[in-house]
Amino acid sequence: MSLTDIFSGGNKDYSTAEFRRIIETIQTVHNDDTGEDETVKRPSVRIITQGSGKTTVTLAPMKSLSLEEYTFPFQNAGKIADALKLQAMPYTAGGELDIFPVTVSKEGRNSRGIVWYVSPGELNIPSAGRNAKIWPSPLPLVSQLEEFGGNGVTMWADEENICSILWQSNRPVLYRWKKYLPGHGDDPQSRELSWYDTYCQSRGLERGGDFSLNICDDDCDIGQIVSESVRICPWIADVNLSRTVLEGARDLERTVRVLTRISCWLLAVGVIILGAQALSYISTQTQTSELRARTEAFYRETFDPTRTGRISNPVTLARDKIASLSGGNDEAHPLDEVLADLGEVFSAVSGITIDIVRYNADGIDCTGVAPDMTTALNFRKAWEDKANLVQVDNTQFVSGIGYRFDLRVRW
Repeated sequence: MSLTDIFSGGNKDYSTAEFRRIIETIQTVHNDDTGEDETVKRPSVRIITQGSGKTTVTLAPMKSLSLEEYTFPFQNAGKIADALKLQAMPYTAGGELDIFPVTVSKEGRNSRGIVWYVSPGELNIPSAGRNAKIWPSPLPLVSQLEEFGGNGVTMWADEENICSILWQSNRPVLYRWKKYLPGHGDDPQSRELSWYDTYCQSRGLERGGDFSLNICDDDCDIGQIVSESVRICPWIADVNLSRTVLEGARDLERTVRVLTRISCWLLAVGVIILGAQALSYISTQTQTSELRARTEAFYRETFDPTRTGRISNPVTLARDKIASLSGGNDEAHPLDEVLADLGEVFSAVSGITIDIVRYNADGIDCTGVAPDMTTALNFRKAWEDKANLVQVDNTQFVSGIGYRFDLRVRW
């Protein structure tokens, strides 16, 4: 499957873009070390077409540029860049190398694309703004090979450079650069095309057609050619051999690395704080359980040695016990009235068995058994109209008997 088939739906109009080209010019600079003026070659920009849109494309005939295809079993851009750096490591012994990967297809977990290698010294290209792109000069000319099925050679020539790309089914497979040397017998462009004839024959590649553009002599609609090329190969729009893009990617990688380190520290601190809170919670729960066990033991030992099961409010029960033992104002609710109220409640709620009734001036405490929880709740509700406070405590199910409960009634 060709890249054209994979990306036949993409389209972007470059007919209104501004196109520039790079040419080396001789400049005189002052050397602070020697104190003398020197002549050096530096890249300068010349406008090919003055565009009316916001996009600017700079076509650069790079000398050190090379390319190759890649296929990886993952799609993460960071992993792709790291894998390509490892592959290129043996070639960096002779100098630095910058890498520009462009993913052109994704299938399942796999990714496929093209990586451009270029020397950092060739990225000192004057900036053309925020929406600027830098492309190898022959790259956006592939539309002129459409009648040959995307097979053949696209060639760029200017005052000093001649560079070309060999295409196979709209895939770039080889980039070449040579110094433009006219006047040596045959035309330099013809010599390059003859070289490609021999190369394709020896490698068993489709020679296809060719398209040569001498930017100094030829008159063509570069915007229309580029728009057609991006329509055929939409991934071209993702190519940008710019130092700004490279530094932005490095800054992003550095930022992600720093944030990842900070996140790890924060995670470690969070784990430590969570562990401390968990230990504090466990300690508090242990102390609470021990305190509850001691208060229950004190209540049983002091007031009710025969009492079994949990005692939810031993302090309250102890206070009531003390009040009943110390006596009080029995005239507030005399015993005969309490017995009368108890009889009314029993007539309203059936099924209740009372084992113990404790009476004092503040109220009564009942310990009894109900056949089910609903009956116990109804018993409590029957007392609500006769007292200010009614509570059911220490409810527990006893097999074969029912629900045992304590009822507290306060006037």
